[in-house]
Amino acid sequence: MKLHLHVGVVETVDESTLDEVLAVAQCTERVLARLAPNLAVLEREDAEKVIAALEANGLHPKVMR
Repeated sequence: MKLHLHVGVVETVDESTLDEVLAVAQCTERVLARLAPNLAVLEREDAEKVIAALEANGLHPKVMR
């Protein structure tokens, strides 16, 4: 069993958008769990990479901390 204390959850409108976001952030292989086709759980640092990658591409994701 693994216990992850600090995780981030990334939710998108659909599965293909999530796949693209994870690929851009180079986090595809680092997903801890996919709770739904459009919902991924990542380590907090990887979730921060996703946010940074989106912002670098001119997007402004809704972030809840």
